[in-house]
Amino acid sequence: MNTDTDILALVQRACEEDPQLAVLIFDDGLSVTRERLWSEIRSFAGYLEERTEAGQRVAIMLENRTEFMIAWLACVASRTVLVSMNPTAQLHDAKHILQDADVRIAITDAEHSSLFEDLRPECPSLGEVIIVEGDEPGGLSQYRGTWSGHRDSSAGQDLTNVYYTSGTTGPPKGCTIDHEYWLHFTELVIDLYSIGPNDRMLCCLQFFYNDPPWQLLMSLKARTSLVVMRRFSVSRYWNVVRANEVTVLFGIASTALLLLKAPVSDLDHSHKVRLAVQVGIPAPLHQELVDRWNVPWVEGYGLTETGLVVAMPVELADEMIGSGSIGLPCRGVDLKIVDSDGRDVPPGVIGEMVLRAPGLMRGYLNRPEANEEAFRGGWFHTGDLGKSDENGFLYFQGRNKDIVRRNGENIAAAEVENVLRGHPKVIEAAVIAVPDDLRGEEVKVFVLVELSSEQGRVTGEDLIEFCTTRLARYKIPRFVEFRTDDFARTPSMRVKKQELSREVDDVAMVWDRERALGW
Repeated sequence: MNTDTDILALVQRACEEDPQLAVLIFDDGLSVTRERLWSEIRSFAGYLEERTEAGQRVAIMLENRTEFMIAWLACVASRTVLVSMNPTAQLHDAKHILQDADVRIAITDAEHSSLFEDLRPECPSLGEVIIVEGDEPGGLSQYRGTWSGHRDSSAGQDLTNVYYTSGTTGPPKGCTIDHEYWLHFTELVIDLYSIGPNDRMLCCLQFFYNDPPWQLLMSLKARTSLVVMRRFSVSRYWNVVRANEVTVLFGIASTALLLLKAPVSDLDHSHKVRLAVQVGIPAPLHQELVDRWNVPWVEGYGLTETGLVVAMPVELADEMIGSGSIGLPCRGVDLKIVDSDGRDVPPGVIGEMVLRAPGLMRGYLNRPEANEEAFRGGWFHTGDLGKSDENGFLYFQGRNKDIVRRNGENIAAAEVENVLRGHPKVIEAAVIAVPDDLRGEEVKVFVLVELSSEQGRVTGEDLIEFCTTRLARYKIPRFVEFRTDDFARTPSMRVKKQELSREVDDVAMVWDRERALGW
């Protein structure tokens, strides 16, 4: 049973119980104790408390530095709300977030400070821009104050974060997150995967995602340390795992695929990892992941709006390898699959996944119509397609609107993408619809390929041949565009397909199956 009343109580208790235990261990050797973390939180909370009012928003644009977590928890202590911004944001997307969230203070580094200064005239609420500089974790040392420590019983009802997520249409929406979200998420992960003092989880994601904060809280509550990579790197990943005796891995989107594409090493079985949790395991490659590192890889599913809501039980990991299932609803989650009219569908039929669960987001910031749509009928509508089998196991089938309608047939982009990810030279694939006068829409795929193969580069013909034995003919892509750089991604690591859609005007510049093969 969760005994912490809010996340700050969790942090304070953990830091005072084990003051000299490292809370963060970075891959470059920096180690930060709980005592130092708590001291920095209190100091910066005092600074914020003197300049803000409860509920006001503070934006942060920062790489993986301890000061990110200090700033977040100082916001919690001062009862302000942290708005996370991707460090790659430019004027347009940054302005939208600053204006929509009515940001009063921004925290960033010297590299990104000019962006905020440039936006000041269009963001009148933005007052101070705080620059993180100097030795870590003291990068906020010039912004010190005396925190009152005053938090009444209502503090546990505060909002703590706003995360902007990119949907299929329209500008990003701000998901509002509260204490219940984090407390539930933390307790759930510890229970699901039996996390304890002898474990260490690796954080390989950027801090502006919603995953590193719960990983930090989980590590504090479980009385262990969180190992952090400054930046995800395939070539350094397993060295970091071995050097820091990591026991639990967590990845999303393409992290597992990227690791699998790396050269096989004699050290692949030389580690202390007991479990790998991955959101989005390609079914054709599941067994290869398990065999390569001799570790169970279990699937999970969730959104920024929901946290983790579906997970594969660890005890069923072996028998479900390669099934494609994302698992079973987590504790307290009521999930069903419905058709476009909201009616339940039987096992095996694809529909939208809707759910009720503890710890969901409060709603989208300043979006009453979007909230009404998302929570209609008392269920949160994920916008994701899924199906179940006779035993209740769930299977992700792609985004609700991520469909290509070709000759009257609906083609789920996720199905085609998962097949192509199984090709040994493909790192990532993203399918979109392009207009076609004859068939309504055609299937175009953008493919991120491995260039270092001694067997030569993959061709459009290679990919089509690969698909012909795995997909119905009408699902096979017509257009293929090769990429050597990774895709632009959302905070949840999904490919930003809106940006890809802007690249489809000149299909003559890409490989065309009909022109090349005469289909």
